[in-house]
Amino acid sequence: MTTQEDLHTLVDRLPECAWDEANVLLQICLEDAEGDTALYDLMDAPEVPPTPGEIAAMEEAYAEMREGKVKSIPHAEAMKYLLELP
Repeated sequence: MTTQEDLHTLVDRLPECAWDEANVLLQICLEDAEGDTALYDLMDAPEVPPTPGEIAAMEEAYAEMREGKVKSIPHAEAMKYLLELP
């Protein structure tokens, strides 16, 4: 099976609730294929371990979420917001 056939099979198997997110990801890939290679540059970038300051900030953020100081939103809601951006 070719890559294109694999992609068609994957799209056909996607549940309707994932269509919007898949559309966004495919649009990003299409834009990158047309000259803006930012996504591919990120995928090829070497993994850099977080600094101690970044780790501390993440730990603080997780603690605030556990304590109810910040509101988390479901992934689907975040994607709806992203789809509405210009």
